[in-house]
Amino acid sequence: MDAQQRKMLGLETDADRKVTLPVRYWEALKLALWRSRVSWDAVLPQARLILEQCAHAPGCAGFESDQESCGPDCPDRELRLSALVILAASKQFGPVDARRPADAPYIAPSRELFSEVLAALVVAQAELEALHAQGHTVTPPPQGGPTPQLQQEGT
Repeated sequence: MDAQQRKMLGLETDADRKVTLPVRYWEALKLALWRSRVSWDAVLPQARLILEQCAHAPGCAGFESDQESCGPDCPDRELRLSALVILAASKQFGPVDARRPADAPYIAPSRELFSEVLAALVVAQAELEALHAQGHTVTPPPQGGPTPQLQQEGT
């Protein structure tokens, strides 16, 4: 069977073309897909919890089923509708199967990324030194106390 016949039978389509992709990007895509799955799995129970906590008016059809809408006199009608949207999105957009990728070998960042990170660190260090030069200090909190406050020295 030649290529034209295979195409006519639908056995070979443009979607079957192969694309070369660096392994670094492929691993990053798999990791992003897995993170998406974990995120949607965290969203799903929270949306269900919001639905369980919604108050309903007496005789509300939405109390029995998520498929029914609440009446206009339900106090948490808008909150329930928002939770239903989140629930539907988590079911619709969550990946069906996204296993955690195996620990891949470490690939060093590019020179550009490394330079960008170092430049950000230098800027942060310069800002910290400028704050110290102005006389600002951060006092450590007492054990179990509140977070430290920025204070002016000499006051």
